Amino acid sequence: MQTVKKGGSAYKYLAISAGLFFMGMALGVFVPKAETPLSETPFFEILSPYVELYKPYEFSTVIFLFAKNSLTVGLAFFLSPLLLIFPATILLLNGFMTGFVASVLPIDLALRALAPHGIFELPALVIAAAGGLCFGTGVIRKILRRIRGKEYEVAQDFKRGFKLFLISLVLLFVAAIIETYVTPFIVGHVP
Repeated sequence: MQTVKKGGSAYKYLAISAGLFFMGMALGVFVPKAETPLSETPFFEILSPYVELYKPYEFSTVIFLFAKNSLTVGLAFFLSPLLLIFPATILLLNGFMTGFVASVLPIDLALRALAPHGIFELPALVIAAAGGLCFGTGVIRKILRRIRGKEYEVAQDFKRGFKLFLISLVLLFVAAIIETYVTPFIVGHVP
């Protein structure tokens, strides 16, 4: 058996995650847009059940948004050893949706609707996916090295990735509060 090696810095995983998110965002911005109103697109049909659950200025909405987003980042982290498919897909899809929505709404409305909570939510997504990439890469590296008769310690990769995951949960809770109480006020949904 050879010596145990450790994975690289979390910064490279943050850079990869940000790159995947911005790639998805560029696709969302540059995808050809139809003349169909947004309310008649498949995206609206997908999102409409969530829109119905969203009630501004209610703490239950904070819990709902936090739970929904925590599930997303949880999948990105805990299922990352499955060939890194979940963190990459979640980054690309969320980037795509952000870019798409930002490109079909008037710029002032897009900024008012996405920016207040997005300042916390989007970095949380990127940070959690970076943690997933760190952990998932460590597991894959361990499997490949074991096949070659070498050892690799994945615990450090898990700890490094899990710290990023926990940071993302804090950011998501802040984002849920802002999305419930600040974003509706800025967008103009005053009770």
